[in-house]
Amino acid sequence: MNGYTKQIPILVLIANKRIRSYVIGLCKRNNLHPLIGADLEELVKRIKKMRSAIVIMDYEVVNSYGTRIYSRINVACPGCKAILLCDQDHRGLIKQAVELGVYACILAPYEEWEVLTMIRNLIAKNKLQDHKETL
Repeated sequence: MNGYTKQIPILVLIANKRIRSYVIGLCKRNNLHPLIGADLEELVKRIKKMRSAIVIMDYEVVNSYGTRIYSRINVACPGCKAILLCDQDHRGLIKQAVELGVYACILAPYEEWEVLTMIRNLIAKNKLQDHKETL
């Protein structure tokens, strides 16, 4: 699977240190090598150069930047897919996130299988899309 991730980068923009460490560790244990973003501007700068990517963010980032974060990602990289990690106290963010184009929302406790399933589905879709484009 590592070969696929070279085709679709995984970017992590997670403000909560505990959640960020968990997601990065989860990815590394599964041979996925995410890029860690310091802030929205750095993330946007990186994804502008990409055809597609997976962006994993948490509710704290959305609270910091507001819902404009979704449009900034979509404009910078129309092929990017965002996954929002959300706790129970911030469930209200989910409806708007989905309406604004977020691929998926995962509720805490962010089970390993849920996060990996979302990532693997996106990797598979990207690989299928790349295959169709080469035909």
